[in-house]
Amino acid sequence: MDVFRILSRGASLKLSKKALADFLLPKPAAAAKSNVSNMEAEIDKETDFFRTRKTKNVDADSAAAESLEKSSETTRRGPKTIEFDYDSVISTENEAAEFRLQSHSKVYGEDIPLPIGSFADMTTRFNMNKRLVHNLLDAEFVEPTPIQCEAIPSTLAHRDVLACAPTGSGKTLAFLIPMIQALLEEAPQKNTSVRGLIIAPTNELALQIHAQLQVLTKGHKSLPSAILSRQLAVRLSENIVKAGKYAIIVSTPLRLLDVVKNGNMDLTAVEELVIDEADRLFDKGFVEQTDAILAECTHPRLRKLCFSATIPTGVEDLAKSIMRDPIRIVVGKRDTASSTIDQKLVFTGSEEGKLVAIRQMIQQGEFKPPVIIFLQLIPRAKALFHELLYDKLNVDVIHAERTPKQRDEVIKRFKNGDIWVLITTDVLARGVDFKAVNLVINYDVPQSAQTYVHRIGRTGRGGKEGRAVTFFTKEDSMTVKPIVNAMKQSGSTGYSDWMEKMSKLSSYDRKRVKTQLLERKEISTVPKIVKQKRKQRQDMIEASKKRKEQDKTS
Repeated sequence: MDVFRILSRGASLKLSKKALADFLLPKPAAAAKSNVSNMEAEIDKETDFFRTRKTKNVDADSAAAESLEKSSETTRRGPKTIEFDYDSVISTENEAAEFRLQSHSKVYGEDIPLPIGSFADMTTRFNMNKRLVHNLLDAEFVEPTPIQCEAIPSTLAHRDVLACAPTGSGKTLAFLIPMIQALLEEAPQKNTSVRGLIIAPTNELALQIHAQLQVLTKGHKSLPSAILSRQLAVRLSENIVKAGKYAIIVSTPLRLLDVVKNGNMDLTAVEELVIDEADRLFDKGFVEQTDAILAECTHPRLRKLCFSATIPTGVEDLAKSIMRDPIRIVVGKRDTASSTIDQKLVFTGSEEGKLVAIRQMIQQGEFKPPVIIFLQLIPRAKALFHELLYDKLNVDVIHAERTPKQRDEVIKRFKNGDIWVLITTDVLARGVDFKAVNLVINYDVPQSAQTYVHRIGRTGRGGKEGRAVTFFTKEDSMTVKPIVNAMKQSGSTGYSDWMEKMSKLSSYDRKRVKTQLLERKEISTVPKIVKQKRKQRQDMIEASKKRKEQDKTS
C-alpha cells in the first residue's frame, strides 16, 4: 500500500521522524509486512471517524495490536454488559430544584412533574415496558440527558410539551421513549390505524428519527413503524399496502399531506403528534402545511410535542396556541449554541479570501476531518465542490437538486469515512446527527442567529468538543451582527472586541437580513480569459445546434 494515499485524500498524517524512518527504510520481509499491516490498520482507524467499521486483527507484534485495540475501545460508549444506575432518584421538589440548577434547566407550567434522575427512576415511576428498557440497554443508552430527564416524565404525565434544548442534546430520544411507552400501554393485538405521527422538515432528519425509532421498537410487533418515502407513498396510492398497517409514521409535511388528501391515510386516530424542529415547521413556508396536518388529527386525547434547538418568541406563541395546558422546557441558554463548540469569526476581506482561508487552514493543520461546509445557495455549493476537488480533497456535495437516493448515499459515505469534507446548503443544517464532526465552516454567513445555531450544531454533539469557523467579508456588515450576539450568549469570545460595539439592527434591517440574500461574487479561481474562451466555445456549440435544427425544418 502507498503510504502517501492518505495525503492524496486530503488529510495530513503526522508521524515522528523515527516512525517515518522505521516505515520508509528497508527492512526484512517479515518486518516490512508487519509494518505495512500496522500502517493500514492505523489509516483505517484514523479514517473511521464515526466508528462504523469493525476493527481488524493485525498480524503484528502483540504490543502494537494491544495498543490499537485500546485506542479503538476509548471511542466506544462503554461495555456491552450495562446496568442502569439505581442511585439517582429524584423524589422531592428540593432535589428537583437542585437538579435543574446543575443541569441549567428551566421548566414552566402548572403542576410540573418531577424530573427523572436516571432511566432506572423512569422504570420504577412509570412501569416502563420491559422490552423498551431492554432495547435502551442494548443500544447502550445508560444515562438520560437533561432534556430527557424533563421531557419524558412530562409527556408520560399526559401533558403537551414545548421543549427547547441545544443541538446534540438527545431530543429525539426525549420524545420517542414516552411515545412508544404511551402507545404500548393501549396497543391492540393487530394494528389497524396510525396512532403516532412524527413530522420533520427534511427527509434526512426523518430518516434519522425512523432509524432510532426502529432501534427502540425492536421486538414490538404491535408497534410497526414506517417512514413515508416516495416508494411507500406510491404503494399506498395503488392500495398495495394500507396505512393502517403502521402504528407510527415518520414523514415530511408535504408528502404526508399529499397522501392524506388522496384518501390513502387517515390521521383521526393519531394520539401522539411530534413536531420536530418546530421553529422551522411553524415558520412561513411550512406553517400552512403544519396547520393542515393538525386539522386532520382530531383524536380527543391528541397530545402534541414540539421540540427544537431554537424557538423564537413568535413561534413559541404560535405553538402554545395549539396546545392544552403545556409544559415548557428550556435546557441551557435559550437559542444558543452548545458550550462545547469553539466558535470563531474570520474576516477574509473578499470572496476570493475565503478560498485562501480554507487553503491556509489545510496548510496549518487546522482542517481536521470530518468537516462540513455550509453555503447559502446551490450554485455556490457546486462551485466550491469543484474548487476543493481540484485541490485533491476527498469531498462531496449535498443540496436540494440531488435525489434522495444520492443524498442518502453521500451521507452514508460521509459516516463511513469515505468522504472527509461535506459541502452542503441548509438542507443539512437541522437535526442530522453526525457525532464525530470536528469542524463546521460557514463559508457564507447565515441569515439568522437561529440558522447559525443549527448549522454549527452539527459539531460538538453529545458533550464532545467541536470547532466552528464563520467567514465574513465587508459585505456582511449587517448579517454578522446577529451571529456575534449568538456567540456572546453562548459564552464564546471568538470575535474581535470592536464587533461588540456595532450598532443594533433596526426591525427593518433584521427583516431585510432574514429575507434578502446578499449578492456574492462567483466562487472561482479560473482566470477571466479562460472563462471567456469557455463561453465563446459554448456559444459556438449553441449556434451550431440552432443551425442544424433550422436545416432540418427547411
